[in-house]
Amino acid sequence: MTKYTTIKTFEKDFPHQIWKIVADPANQHIAIELRDTESTRAALYVIDFEGKELLQHKQLDEKEWTLEAVQHNTLILKRVGDVRPVKEGILFLDFQGNTRALWQEYIWVDTYRDMVKVRHRSFQSGFEEYIDTQTLQKTSTAPREMEYCSAIKMPIPFTAPLPSYLKDLALSDVPAVSRAGERILWSYHTQANEHYQLNLSVADSSKLLDTICLLTDMPKMIPQPYFQIENQIFLMSYNKQEIVSYLV
Repeated sequence: MTKYTTIKTFEKDFPHQIWKIVADPANQHIAIELRDTESTRAALYVIDFEGKELLQHKQLDEKEWTLEAVQHNTLILKRVGDVRPVKEGILFLDFQGNTRALWQEYIWVDTYRDMVKVRHRSFQSGFEEYIDTQTLQKTSTAPREMEYCSAIKMPIPFTAPLPSYLKDLALSDVPAVSRAGERILWSYHTQANEHYQLNLSVADSSKLLDTICLLTDMPKMIPQPYFQIENQIFLMSYNKQEIVSYLV
């Protein structure tokens, strides 16, 4: 019988700390926002689920722009003000870093599958409009179906009694659990020489299939181990300058 093995698919380094990550599961795209600690300006990257770069270091001229979503080969950004928590401005960029559309007088409200809900800055509430992320058409009529992109999963803390195959482990925290088909994914920290390592154990309903160490030599535990799309997980390194992905 062939032993089950967790496979690393890619490991990607970046020149600055990762500030935000968003994903488009339908097209297998991940968009990353970096922030330079000195200028605080954002730089944008896009990679696919195999780690291939589709956009590299698109520097934004204004530090108020921040990444909100990626859909249909388009980066969706909103402007955030220094004084007010929300400032007007919605920007769509293609994967070459070119502007597809800019709405200077509109405030971002919410993002759904295939559309963005916005409001003109003249109104404090109500009067929402909707931008189609494919056609860039804006309408004041709410679509009949509005759904969030729900393919991204986060592991949740597991507070019930542990299964027998995990009971002998010296865990440093409450493990987090998620599912990938019939497999159960357990992520947890263990301690070694006053530092921590993040581990992933893959199991079926009755036995352990594989265990790997995801991150090592961390001075502190990390609160959110990874995000998951179907049977692929993505996580940041402790210094937030690297993304690693595994098939589980």
